[in-house]
Amino acid sequence: MTAEEERYGRQERVPCFGPGGQERLASAALGIVGLGALGSRLAEDLARAGVLRLRLIDRDWVEIHNLHRQHLYGEDAAREAVPKVLAAAERLADIRKDLTLEPELADLDPSNADRLLGDLDLILDGTDNFQSRYLINDWCAKNGVPWIYGACVGTEAMAAAFRPEGPCLRCLFPEAPPAERNPTCETAGILPSAAATAASLQLSLCLRLLGRPEDPPPSYLLVAETWTPEIRRLRFPEGPVDTCPTCTEGSFPALSARLGSRAMTLCGRDAVQITPPEGPPPDLEVLASRLPPETEAVLQAGMLRLRIPEGRITLFRDGRAIVQGTKDPGKARALYDRWLGT
Repeated sequence: MTAEEERYGRQERVPCFGPGGQERLASAALGIVGLGALGSRLAEDLARAGVLRLRLIDRDWVEIHNLHRQHLYGEDAAREAVPKVLAAAERLADIRKDLTLEPELADLDPSNADRLLGDLDLILDGTDNFQSRYLINDWCAKNGVPWIYGACVGTEAMAAAFRPEGPCLRCLFPEAPPAERNPTCETAGILPSAAATAASLQLSLCLRLLGRPEDPPPSYLLVAETWTPEIRRLRFPEGPVDTCPTCTEGSFPALSARLGSRAMTLCGRDAVQITPPEGPPPDLEVLASRLPPETEAVLQAGMLRLRIPEGRITLFRDGRAIVQGTKDPGKARALYDRWLGT
């Protein structure tokens, strides 16, 4: 028995996966966008499962509040604020020595999507905002690449597989929910079990897409309530929705820089201005009501001001925000998404 057979024999004995599935998994180039609760767990599980080429894309750094749910990171990385892609790559390299790792410390946007996502066979979503998911969705639809959606907040987990022929994410969610109705881990909290469930569902969809391409997973949005617990399957439309610009018109709105959020460092100030993508403005009153008390959120004429551990965020009625406490646009966008959603 070879070392590979010894290592992965228990996977290959599963009839629906088998040695052929293992070979296809090992030959695939996979990308993970976002190395938080979902992405870090997916990266570890895929490395252990036998993936040999893995691209890690993340703009964020390790913090102490990550450690209760995010694999691969420890207290030293949090204390030193190590970028997640670098901390993850160091740990993954110890799991499999010949694993080809491609860490990309970057904020995925329309200008760099081709470079960061190009030549991948499948992309896994570990992001925390709809803007990034629409960008992944549109890029994958344009370039004929499958991707796997995942999300978790509170006690709920979700996952779905999207194939290039559609339907796509826009067929299910034509528009992102308003920020005040889109809870984040900072505002609603999260249990580790929700993250683990979402990542496990994503991993199962990934193994089936790669291991049995002739028998892809059915078109369902899987929704798991981990506290109850229960799993529901919400069926997709049978085919692309007529009103979906991506599937029916070949239009890819998220790939337009004009429709993406923009971050600009303010001259002479330790602050970054975030201009959100086009869409309805936030309801500041509702948003203020769901922020945790420690943010000391204050509504003033035409704006909402909140204090966060990294500094302060001022959100205006048009959705524009100023993030104080950093000059790094990537960090500013991460803080904006973390506290306010997209």
